[in-house]
Amino acid sequence: MLIKPNLIKLLIAIGVLLIVPHIASLPTSFILIAFTLLVWRALTLWIPKTLPNKWLLLPLAIGLGFFVLKTYGMSLGRDASSSLLILLMGLKLLESRTARDAQAVIYMSFFILITPFLFEQQITIALYALFIFYLLLLALVINNTQSESLINPPLLRLSGFVLLQSLPLMLIFFVLFPRMVGPLWAMPDEQSAISGISNTINPGSVSNLALSDETAFRVRFNSPAPPQKDLYWRGPVFWETNGQSWTLTPPKQDSFKQATPLAEKKSDIHYTLMMEPHHQFWLYALDIPASAPKTARLTHDHQLVLANKLSRNISFDIRSTTQEVITKLSDNDLKRALKVPDNIDPRTFALANSWVKTSPDKSAIVKRALLFFNNEFYYTLKPPSLGKNPVAKFLFETKRGFCGHFATSFATLMRIAGIPTRLIGGYQGGVYNKVGDFYNIRQADAHVWTEVWLADKGWLRVDPTAAIAPNRIEHSIDPSLQRINSDINFLLNPPEGIHEWIQQIKWGINSFDYYWQNAVLAYGPEKQLNFLSGFGILDWVDMVKWLAILSVLTLIIFLSVILIRQNQTHDPVQKAYLAFCKKYAKKFGVHLPHETATDYFNRAIKNYPEKTEQLKTLKTLYLNTRYGKAAEQVFIQGVKHFKL
Repeated sequence: MLIKPNLIKLLIAIGVLLIVPHIASLPTSFILIAFTLLVWRALTLWIPKTLPNKWLLLPLAIGLGFFVLKTYGMSLGRDASSSLLILLMGLKLLESRTARDAQAVIYMSFFILITPFLFEQQITIALYALFIFYLLLLALVINNTQSESLINPPLLRLSGFVLLQSLPLMLIFFVLFPRMVGPLWAMPDEQSAISGISNTINPGSVSNLALSDETAFRVRFNSPAPPQKDLYWRGPVFWETNGQSWTLTPPKQDSFKQATPLAEKKSDIHYTLMMEPHHQFWLYALDIPASAPKTARLTHDHQLVLANKLSRNISFDIRSTTQEVITKLSDNDLKRALKVPDNIDPRTFALANSWVKTSPDKSAIVKRALLFFNNEFYYTLKPPSLGKNPVAKFLFETKRGFCGHFATSFATLMRIAGIPTRLIGGYQGGVYNKVGDFYNIRQADAHVWTEVWLADKGWLRVDPTAAIAPNRIEHSIDPSLQRINSDINFLLNPPEGIHEWIQQIKWGINSFDYYWQNAVLAYGPEKQLNFLSGFGILDWVDMVKWLAILSVLTLIIFLSVILIRQNQTHDPVQKAYLAFCKKYAKKFGVHLPHETATDYFNRAIKNYPEKTEQLKTLKTLYLNTRYGKAAEQVFIQGVKHFKL
């Protein structure tokens, strides 16, 4: 049975829709080739002679296979697989002649439908895929019924009904299918990670993030949120420096053993944090995390560390304190926090030692340093190059920089002055979303600060950036107005007029995305167990058991509904129509189960053109009676009086 031309048009349209999401993800050459194959197949509808034979398709397929191999090598990863699939779809469509070929194209398209989720998992992609899924169901129905028309209300309804039937099973599998540790549906790919704080901090490493409006994580507080200036999101702790950069040393087992969770207090802050994948081992938490969530471990310097790099969205409840001070300092940490590289410029030593000589105590030295920064330095995104001795050149020559410049130079000065100091990488501030009631912490909020240890007080947060640019701490950077060679713009005043409406729309979209991420993308093994434990489902054995039970029950219900509908007594019009089909089956052909009345009457007209007017009248009466308000008896009488 040959493919109907309208079905080929539908499959070409579906092919275009399947390729579009990959335009920004795959090499342009593969996108152009895939579109060319579809255009070629469309051309064959008007010029049949352009349809290639197997002797042309075979070398073309081999050549494109070698092209994929040359581009990606032996890799079978995300990009190579997606590129190969969209090319194979175009080739198969060019080869397709029969309904069986069309069936293969449709099944292949279902596989390709998954590939956009390997690159991103936004809700817009999910809704887009759902629409294509419906079109593929429609293509299946049209291919099996051999309908001549794409605009066929009964077939459109049937496709929609099949889609609706699949939703309960989809929800059951989503909730109960045992989750694996790893991305929900994305192949691991470090290039897709959200950029952010890395495991090395140098003076200029954070300033480039100020131009990014990408989300790092979102936070919903269970009680009133702290002021903007107190929103310090703690991440990796840096102890080691070579004079040019600070490097994160992975925590050893002793660090986990020495960690002491803090006792709960009324002043503690409870909140839910949902992180985007950043392909690092650490999590972020407000100020001092009091304890670690189930997914992480707490170190003695209050880092939250995962067993594996974060390659999927994760949501967790956590408790932090802004009132507690860490007082412990081991001998080993004292040495680490005072170590100064040998390549430090003598001018840096002279400056720090002058403060030591003229200050009564270490607290006074810290104040002198902050006053020094406040009086002579300028906060900017376009600092001059610092070369091989960044601390000295920044302190004594350029005096212009971003938070990384201030924090690294301040930490070096403190260590020379005999004050144990460490660097903290993380984020500061965030933008409150009034629509969704959560804070959106962006890459533009990336920040670096220091902690100094004073014998009578313990570890204290000292942020030299706050001394130079208080606006950076009290207000978030506005990336929409930011340029790499311009002054820094902050979100100082709420927008007005049309800008306020635009902001409300952005908040609404961001809120929708937040709930999608939290409910779907962050539904990992931990969240699944927490949710299902409320129903007495405690392990994967219980999950599989209930998955089987509910799936079977759902299928039984669906089959029962279908059987009941089939056994229902037909109305008089339908009875008359089916009797008409049965009576003239030998002359018009047997009425197919999924054949519409329009297609059946058209077939009858084709066989008996001399009865065209009568058959057209019966068709119109039937359709008007079934889907309109025409009198039933008119059609019934018309069937009775029809004679061949």
